[in-house]
Formats: sequence, structure tokens, C-alpha cells
Amino acid sequence: MRVVFTVLDAFPHSVIGSDMTPNLSKQAAAGSMPASGGESLMLSVTYSNHAAFMTGLPPLQTGHWGNWAWINNEFGKTYDSGPQGRTIFDDCNESRLQSVAVVGDHKLLATMGALQANVSWPPAGSPPAGTPLDAYGYPKDEAVIEAAARTDLDVDFVLFHLNEPDTSMHMYGPDSTEARDQYRRSDRSYGLLVDLLKPLWDDTVLITVSDHCQEPTDYPECVNLRDHAKSVGWPLQIRNDGTGAIIVASEELPQEKFTQLQSEILRFEGVGGGVLAAPNVYLVWTEPHRMFGRGEPLTRGNHGSPRCTQQVAIVSGGHPAAQNLGKSILRQQPGTLSWAPSIRDLLKIGDAY
Repeated sequence: MRVVFTVLDAFPHSVIGSDMTPNLSKQAAAGSMPASGGESLMLSVTYSNHAAFMTGLPPLQTGHWGNWAWINNEFGKTYDSGPQGRTIFDDCNESRLQSVAVVGDHKLLATMGALQANVSWPPAGSPPAGTPLDAYGYPKDEAVIEAAARTDLDVDFVLFHLNEPDTSMHMYGPDSTEARDQYRRSDRSYGLLVDLLKPLWDDTVLITVSDHCQEPTDYPECVNLRDHAKSVGWPLQIRNDGTGAIIVASEELPQEKFTQLQSEILRFEGVGGGVLAAPNVYLVWTEPHRMFGRGEPLTRGNHGSPRCTQQVAIVSGGHPAAQNLGKSILRQQPGTLSWAPSIRDLLKIGDAY
């Protein structure tokens, strides 16, 4: 058996249909797709969800609350901290199974522990000279497809990742003509990846997901909670993460005082809601159409809030195990943490084996 885990960054479940996305629709029709898709972790951002795809571990265990991680009492980028747990790639190596990772965001190789794959691209997590890059510096989808086409995919586990439509949605907004055109192009790119698997189809379980979706951020001014907290002397550390933000209380702050500050935070102009995710971690999000930051928003679309937790979730493939996994995601909505245990069961790797 071969398991292929494919991530379409930020692709919205809501646009899947035979007209706009014939390739995704074909896999959904031949396999299984829950009516409401899947559900991301909060915050609904890229790196924490990708790390959890490969570990199955929640933020309470990893410190990955978003694109920022809280580890050893300080903030750092999630891709710098690594997965903070045993990954599918570690389990494959221990069981002497072969794995491949070909991704459109080179930082994901470190984030997901995919540098431990037998073959990974971009090599060593850095796009080779001459690689076509998008406006944010990530390898374009065509570069990923070319790299995948050069790679022997007759292995036990394959990770694919296409960075679009995330970049286009950030630049133009998820409801823009530009984004909708990109949804069609991304579906075609996905179809080309599926075509590479056709010679191996009878032995393949294909899992297709997105990590989150996006929402418009067209309000002309950001929610500057972080500078406000500094100006009034709140004993908190805050990191902005699109339409979400991570707030960590100092160790010395009494719980009663932290609870009081949460109420003050919710009254701050532009803050839409919050949830206590750990005794010292408060996750907040903006009102619709707004994002955290200073001055004018840097993007026309973003994510991080509970409004962006819907994921693509499709199981297909020629191996009979695809049918059983497909039935399970129809019975119970899958989420970010669902996939690593399922992959481990399919490949018979990990502690249970």
C-alpha cells in the first residue's frame, strides 16, 4: 500500500464543484468527501496545522498555537521549532518504509519533519537557483509538479503540497476574480499530480486536504491590539497571526487577573472573540473583514479566525483501504489531528505496531 497525502494550501471546500474544480470533484465522486469538509486547529493558519498533520499532536503538547510557537517560555516561528513530536516520517524510517516529500512552501519541510524523508524537495529546504517563485517567494505550482514528475513515487508514503491558491487569496482576497481564476488553475495542478499516480493507482490511498481557508481583510485599518497592550502595560506577550492572535500571560500573572484582562481584550475595538486554550494562552480573533497589525492591512485576504477553519477533506484511490477510510470520514468529520493516526494505521507504523 502507498499513502499519498496532498495539501492544497488554503483551498476552500466551499468552491468544490464540477464546473470550477473538475479534478477535485472527480476524486470526491469516486471516493468520499464530507458535506462540510474537514476542520482545522485554531488558529486557522498554515504551519501549526501542517506540523499537526504529521504528528497528530495538539497545540497543548507542541506549543504550536499558530505560525508562532510558544516553547521554553518564548515565541518563535513554528518552522524554526520543528514538529515537536514524532512524525510520520520518523515512523517510516523506523519501520524501513520509503517516503517522499515534494512541497511548494520550502519552510514546511522543517515544520513537518519532512527533511527526514528519503527524498525531499526543495533540496535541504531551499529552492534551487532558477526555481520559479511566486510573489511571496514560494515555489510555483508548476515547479512542484516538475519536481514530482522527476521523483520516483513508487514508495510507501508521499507528501505533496501546492502553495496556491493561498498566495493569490492573500494578494487579491478570496472572493476576487483573481482568486477564483486561481482555484481553477490549482485544480488543474492537482489533476496533474493525480495523473502522476495513475500507474500506481491500484495500490494507492490518496488523502487530499487543505489546511484552512481564507476571509476578506478589506477593512482599511488593522486591529492594533499588540501596541495597545504595551502602552497600557499589560503583562502579556502577543503575536499577530492574520485574523487571529496568540496571547500568553506571564508566569507571575494571577489567573484572576488574566481573566480580567481577557474581558478588557474583548472590549478592544475590532476584536471579535476569544477562547482560553490553555491556562496561560488566550487565542483571539478579529471582527469580520479585519486583521491584526498596524496601519493598513498588508493583505486583501487572510486567516486565523474560527471563520477560516473549514478544510478540504477527500479520500480516494484504488486500494480497497480507501473505501474504509472514506466511510470513516463520512461518519465523523475529520480534522487536522485525524490524519496522522489514520496514516499510521494504513501503513502499520508507530507505537501501536
